[in-house]
Amino acid sequence: MKTLSFEENQVLFGSDPTEGIVAVEPLGKDAMRLFLRSEDRLEFRDESFTPFILLEEERLLHDFKKPCRFEPLSSKNEYKTLALFQSWLDCTKARTHLSKTTRIQPSSPDAPYLFFSDPVHQFLLLTGKTLFKKLAFKNLHRLALDIETATAPGYAFSNPTRKEDRILSIALMDNHGNEEVLFATEYDEREMLEAAGEIIHRYDPDVLEGHNLFNFDLEYIAARAKMHGIKLPLGRSREEPSARRSRLYVAERTIDYTRFEIFGRQVVDTLFLVQYYDVAARERLLKDTWLTADEFILADHHEVYFYDPATG
Repeated sequence: MKTLSFEENQVLFGSDPTEGIVAVEPLGKDAMRLFLRSEDRLEFRDESFTPFILLEEERLLHDFKKPCRFEPLSSKNEYKTLALFQSWLDCTKARTHLSKTTRIQPSSPDAPYLFFSDPVHQFLLLTGKTLFKKLAFKNLHRLALDIETATAPGYAFSNPTRKEDRILSIALMDNHGNEEVLFATEYDEREMLEAAGEIIHRYDPDVLEGHNLFNFDLEYIAARAKMHGIKLPLGRSREEPSARRSRLYVAERTIDYTRFEIFGRQVVDTLFLVQYYDVAARERLLKDTWLTADEFILADHHEVYFYDPATG
């Protein structure tokens, strides 16, 4: 029997062997666009998309009016049937139908059906495809973004809705050695935003990254662009970013933030990576020092405080 390497485990990394996928984006009602990188070359291709819902019983959708087909599943869990739809709209209508007829919301653990709200997630699950498979980290094209801003006199923090609090600089640097810094001494703010968009389009990164990127840099840039009445063509084909409020749970912490999505690119906020690292480092410290969870509280600046449940 052949011994599989860790990355060849299909349960963990999917059964489809496609390599170098750096992004997957919805395209129309029944397709996905895949962006693939092979060293310094980027290409894309379009594939069909079949949305689905997992059901405990096929009869749950017998009176649903939109066309769908059913496939039995051999799993040993509660979901015995895969319901497949012709479009994402039909799939979301089926979710609403199930919610009404069962009187159980999709988010409930007691729901006799399972709906994944992200179409890209659905596509990856159904096809067995995996992002970044066999792609070396050095070959991933990454671009870091950072801004500096002004704060009007009398205020403690910069506010993008305050006219005086303009952007002072925009710095961009990628892992290919390219770097650009735009200064307010050389550009007015509108020109600076437009120039930054052109730089991102020209470098065409797979990943846009930065620290506190969601709750500061991108949010600030989007607000100032709106103030100037200009677009932010940051996507692969100059699409504007989409934004929505979201929430991240890391151990006992809850972080509310504005999630930005850019067509064809991944957006990585290193502040979130630090939060995850904090949890991992905490677990290692607990293990290495034989502390129980009740005895340990993590503080900043590498200070450790102990809590004794007996004495408070």
